[in-house]
Amino acid sequence: MSDSPKRGIIFSGGAFHSAHFFDIVKQRLEDAKVFDPVLVSAHPSLGNNSRGKTMWDDVEALRAQMTPYVEAGTEFIIMGHSYGGFPGFAATKGWTVEQRAAAGKKGGVRAVVFNAAPAPLVRGGTAIGVFEEGKEHKYPPFFEHGPQGEKGHLIYPSKISKHSFYNDLDDDTAEKLWNSLVPHSQEAIETPTNYLVTDVSLPFYYILNEKDATVPRELQQTVAEAIPGCIVFNIDAGHTSFISQPARFVEILERIKEDAFAANRK
Repeated sequence: MSDSPKRGIIFSGGAFHSAHFFDIVKQRLEDAKVFDPVLVSAHPSLGNNSRGKTMWDDVEALRAQMTPYVEAGTEFIIMGHSYGGFPGFAATKGWTVEQRAAAGKKGGVRAVVFNAAPAPLVRGGTAIGVFEEGKEHKYPPFFEHGPQGEKGHLIYPSKISKHSFYNDLDDDTAEKLWNSLVPHSQEAIETPTNYLVTDVSLPFYYILNEKDATVPRELQQTVAEAIPGCIVFNIDAGHTSFISQPARFVEILERIKEDAFAANRK
């Protein structure tokens, strides 16, 4: 009987996208027994009742879902899509396998994957800051939002976001997905963080969506190149590549798992 820890994955989703958007890739991973468990975070920042929720509420939700497994020794890969890259990475603070082992504890976070996602590169930066290279909090045109910096607002996907999010899907599928989007807390998008990818030693990976109309390829490449030691995997897809290219997405995650858990990886 192997003493190796279980190897899990948790998806930290983007703005407007509830957990069900990951159903296809989750089922494929479970069927192939790639990870155990396969979790999808239910971010408190999503939905009509999310006013005032911050990124830190999403971080706590991620940790709450992982806790029973981590305490039993499971080692997780966190996969952050779009906005979800920010809370996904923030959830690693004090939770890495190495940090927990130093405290005499089992389990933890083994690696982080960013998919068309911002990464915290500047102290005080926000998830929305990626659109201005982390310098300003300027909203893109596919968001409908309240006054910047004002509390208690929700953001909504604008009409053009259907193309931005689903430009590589057929019209009927895109319409169905777009109609199932939910509001998102504006405060979560604007939550600053001082915990950067340069503050921790972890294997980092970036799944770069080549046809992304939300986070342009060039911006994804810039972010990936700024993450220490980041390994990049390209996928010929739009913003929600885990929906439009699930087989390729699972293949990439399998390769990431193999690398992240290799004996010579910290």
